[in-house]
Amino acid sequence: DLNSGKTDAHNNGILALSGRNISKCLFCGALTEIPDMAKPVMSLSLYDPTGMLVVGFHTGNSEISAFLNETSLPVFVLCTGAIRCNAGNCLPMAESIVPVSRAVRDTFVVAAAADLIEHLEHSPDTSPDLKKRLCGMAEKALATVITENQGPVTPDDAVIEQVNKVIREISDDKNTVSVDVLIAALGEQGVSREITLAVLKTMINDGDCYQPKPDIIRLL
Repeated sequence: DLNSGKTDAHNNGILALSGRNISKCLFCGALTEIPDMAKPVMSLSLYDPTGMLVVGFHTGNSEISAFLNETSLPVFVLCTGAIRCNAGNCLPMAESIVPVSRAVRDTFVVAAAADLIEHLEHSPDTSPDLKKRLCGMAEKALATVITENQGPVTPDDAVIEQVNKVIREISDDKNTVSVDVLIAALGEQGVSREITLAVLKTMINDGDCYQPKPDIIRLL
């Protein structure tokens, strides 16, 4: 968790929850908003299934600025960055940002989870509680990965339209709604949790909505 890591002034990096000293990072997540680039240094919020990462960037970086000015949101991005620490605060500073597909994002999640588990297996000093917490984060991320076999649930067009309608009826002024709230609302109309989740996967794949946070759905 780069945003809550502890400052390690020795190598201008952070001591992450996993016990690693990090001075460089590679991150893949969803970019949903672009700030007004009126200042020399701005921040971007990138979302993945475990939460949000705030990444700084220099507006004078022509490649990053050009990408942000030309891209259509939302978009999955792959970001490289270096950790910069100042007065006890650390922030990843983006060095490059490129758009990627959902398939690439899923591949990144699987690889990152595998790397974390391997690291924990060789970290005898990590407490059982922390290992459980980190494995829970990995499990939460892996649950969002689209596999080739999504199971027998295949929602028809009528159910998809029903879910879309309910989302519009109960979403807030930002067109967002909690997944749990949506499941409960559709349950009252006879739509099961499994069908609702299957519809959401279909809508996300079709570009009708996305998840700015793991438990939130936003219509496009």
